[in-house]
Amino acid sequence: MAEIRIEKKKQIWPWIIVLIVVGVLAFLYFYGSAQNDDNDSENSMEEIGLNSDQEASNIPTFEI
Repeated sequence: MAEIRIEKKKQIWPWIIVLIVVGVLAFLYFYGSAQNDDNDSENSMEEIGLNSDQEASNIPTFEI
């Protein structure tokens, strides 16, 4: 009689979990770096002694 080999299917769930985790980490990396860029511009204004109110008041206005 012939011997029949039975192979188990490879699990796909670990790969799906890995892809989800990598996706979440990538999102947090890019989203977090976007927020840090905003904070860096505010910090640079504080370093030279300006805040956003002072900077807006120093803009020259033109009247017609």
